[in-house]
Amino acid sequence: MFNLHIPCYVKPNSSARRTGIINVGIDKVEISVAAVPRDGAANIAVSLVVAEIFKVPKSSVQVIRGAKSREKTLCVADLEIGDNGEEAYLQHAIQILKAAVETRNS
Repeated sequence: MFNLHIPCYVKPNSSARRTGIINVGIDKVEISVAAVPRDGAANIAVSLVVAEIFKVPKSSVQVIRGAKSREKTLCVADLEIGDNGEEAYLQHAIQILKAAVETRNS
């Protein structure tokens, strides 16, 4: 099992149609959510977006750093990476995130 850590910048309180991954940069992923940053609502929304993209249960995604900040680190836990190893899975994960941006923009 593999735990994937994703540094991200969250844009809360966005319009509902803008919810999702909006950019995959070199050092972080930008995520837009409609939830307001109050009582953990935006953190839950970010976790749901990432869980949906990686097709994992929402309980597998947690904010491990930056719970009260727009700069966060998410952990997607217990991923099956297959026989190709961590580096190959990381490249695959980047492609999943980029595909989510393209799908959202189409």
